[in-house]
Amino acid sequence: MARRPRGEIYAGTYHVTTRSAGPIPMFLDDRDRRRFCELLAKTIRTHRWVCRAFCLMTTHYHLLVDVEDNALQPGMHSINGPYAQRFNARHGRSGHLRGDRYRAREVLSDGHMLYLVRYISLNPVKAGFCERPSEWRWGSYRGLAGLDAGFRFVQHAGLRSLFGPDPGSAARLRGYVGEGVAVPSAGSVPRDPPSPR
Repeated sequence: MARRPRGEIYAGTYHVTTRSAGPIPMFLDDRDRRRFCELLAKTIRTHRWVCRAFCLMTTHYHLLVDVEDNALQPGMHSINGPYAQRFNARHGRSGHLRGDRYRAREVLSDGHMLYLVRYISLNPVKAGFCERPSEWRWGSYRGLAGLDAGFRFVQHAGLRSLFGPDPGSAARLRGYVGEGVAVPSAGSVPRDPPSPR
């Protein structure tokens, strides 16, 4: 049964999450993750999104994106549909890969944006994939934190500017995210099984 259209989604910044159907992994290996990143980069160009942050887990992913009026829906369609088809063909499976439709929550303040920088960056730490966010390659944290060049489709300047003028903004961002490592999750971050080796 087809899903009903969402209605209008206005221009703004959105935290978008998509989860797999049940316990099915969305990403089995780095080849899957690279393919997803290629689709994401293409969508950003085609639909004129600005990607501020992202993180690929095993059963879900996070995006923090700026979009124009009604550009989120077709962009998500151009990522999720082709990715699921390629995933199923590659891994010899059929059926739905995604569970419910993606969730999109508008970001309305700098405080909310700061919370999401930490939340998205720490997702792999809270899930037990790594001890520090800098160890997780499949997200925007390393680039945002100035540890490497990062993914070309992520624009770092906007989030870094929340931490003051360069050159110290990346260090301040690292400190802010690092403070969250010691904070107990209290169930606030959904756990995800480790990626199969």
